[in-house]
Amino acid sequence: MRLLFVTQDFPPDIGGIQTYSWELARRLSPKMSALEVVAPARPGAAAVDREAPFPVTRVPGRPSLLPITGLRAVWRRARTLRPDWALHAQWQTVGTSLLARRLTGWPRRIACAAHGRELLFNPAASLPGLRGAYDALRRGLLRRVDTFVPVSRYTARLLHERGVSPERTHVVSNGTDPDRFRPREPSAFREELGLSDRSVLLTVGRLVSRKGVDTVLRALPSVAEARPDVTYVVVGTGPDRPRLERLTAELGLEEHVQFRGRVANEALPRYYSAADLFVMPAREDPPDVEGFGLVFLEANACGTPVVGARTGGIPDAIRDGETGLLVPPSDPEALAEAILQILTQPDVAATLGRQGRRFAAHEASWAHAADRMDTLLRREAS
Repeated sequence: MRLLFVTQDFPPDIGGIQTYSWELARRLSPKMSALEVVAPARPGAAAVDREAPFPVTRVPGRPSLLPITGLRAVWRRARTLRPDWALHAQWQTVGTSLLARRLTGWPRRIACAAHGRELLFNPAASLPGLRGAYDALRRGLLRRVDTFVPVSRYTARLLHERGVSPERTHVVSNGTDPDRFRPREPSAFREELGLSDRSVLLTVGRLVSRKGVDTVLRALPSVAEARPDVTYVVVGTGPDRPRLERLTAELGLEEHVQFRGRVANEALPRYYSAADLFVMPAREDPPDVEGFGLVFLEANACGTPVVGARTGGIPDAIRDGETGLLVPPSDPEALAEAILQILTQPDVAATLGRQGRRFAAHEASWAHAADRMDTLLRREAS
């Protein structure tokens, strides 16, 4: 089977869809007779492409313009590769394969992922005359896709609300790399961070309002009252950091909170392993939503229990009571109770961490996701 993978988001850029595209492509490549990727040209792309076990066609221009700038590249690769499938990481680029199929007869079939925000965002939302046109364009392209592979049950529901029949949707959940994200001995790193004798909560993510870091901060006084040794470590950058730092000061939590800013990707497994609990009570703030929540799997893969909000695609990333706990969004009291349930019961924490590692390694790995995708595409092609 020959596969053309088209994506607006690809390394060296960093993010959830970039990880999705890279991990799936490199694990699907050995299963295919041929696989090629079409992606935007980015600074530093040459080094990534040299390591890739497949050819990458880079298209000049901003990633958001790939639906237009990629027309010629997809047509050329379709004509040469003759792919059985084109797999699009986002619906916006589907038109490139539709045009290529009209001109060349290839790809035979088109599949498209769904992550969340791209199904809710409308760049013309403030322009009534264009808002409806954009929604109509999206519905028109969605209607012409053969198979959808949403990353969660939540993103599948978003597709259904936009007219896609359930028969055309097959959830292929995100995964993680359990070889990279694995438990590390935490003592030396905790000492390096000045946290040797602390109970450590951790959040990793872009600092935007919907991630719910403010909910953790509001829960922290109750947690600190019961566990005075608690420290909340926040890794990441973003526009919400000044507000969060002000809230930390208003709540008198300066001794309990560390904003670490951006850290190297290579350091993330050490942070996850050093934490007693990973927490991210994200809430929906349409069009921004948590379509899945890769960070929960990464933390679980490092043997760390997790707490998240029962919103968006997070319930697909956390098995409530098995790999972590789910709480209502924007509810500091419920969050504090869940945090203390884990911090004050070492046996519970150890069980959740152990089961989380098993889940990430055996049921929620990128290898498992690629197997599921390969099986699905072969079945749908027959």
